[in-house]
Amino acid sequence: MSEIFKMLDRLAVLHAMKSAGLAAVLGFAFGGVGLGIYFRSFVDFLIPIALVITATVLSTGFAQLDPQIGVLAGAIVASLFGYFRVENSNLRLSRMPMTERNAVKAVHAT
Repeated sequence: MSEIFKMLDRLAVLHAMKSAGLAAVLGFAFGGVGLGIYFRSFVDFLIPIALVITATVLSTGFAQLDPQIGVLAGAIVASLFGYFRVENSNLRLSRMPMTERNAVKAVHAT
């Protein structure tokens, strides 16, 4: 679990505290498009899309499964990505001093 947070620490914090449950639902239902809109981040759009494409290609190419299995696996992975992304960002935001948190909001507002 800590390895996931270390990897997510490389991404910028979100502009505000978000709901992890809502991010998980949006990730499952709408994938990277839903997460990108909710987080207002292009990176958070690209990562889940890449994960869905990879899962679909791996399931059809190597495992000889129906492509819908790969899409389902990608939706689950996108859901988990959204959940852990919010948990990581909320934790990092809560540890920031208020002045630094306001600076993050100002950068995202432009």
